[in-house]
Amino acid sequence: MPVDDRTRLNLHRKLEAVLGREEADSLMAHLPPVTWNEVATKDDLTTLGTTLRSEMHVGFATIRTELRSEMQVGFATLRADFVEGTNRQIKWMVTFAAAWSSLLVTVVRLLP
Repeated sequence: MPVDDRTRLNLHRKLEAVLGREEADSLMAHLPPVTWNEVATKDDLTTLGTTLRSEMHVGFATIRTELRSEMQVGFATLRADFVEGTNRQIKWMVTFAAAWSSLLVTVVRLLP
């Protein structure tokens, strides 16, 4: 039988008539506000903890895998950008050195 507010009130009134107001209030305060099948037990909490740990383990493993793959892509992109920048800088330096050398040779030939 489900316990509702009306049933609890009737129980409180009967207890008050038999035990007195203070004792009835004290006893009713120790009863759960819901039916006993809705009260969590230690086994329920243990099962919930085990399930939660399992789900967290799977979730963290997924995050680690995704993070690892994203980092690999990021490092590969960084490496490619570094190689491209280095090659561009070397080409610029070679071109500058050739132009500078050509300018110096020209200036030296033009001197009396």
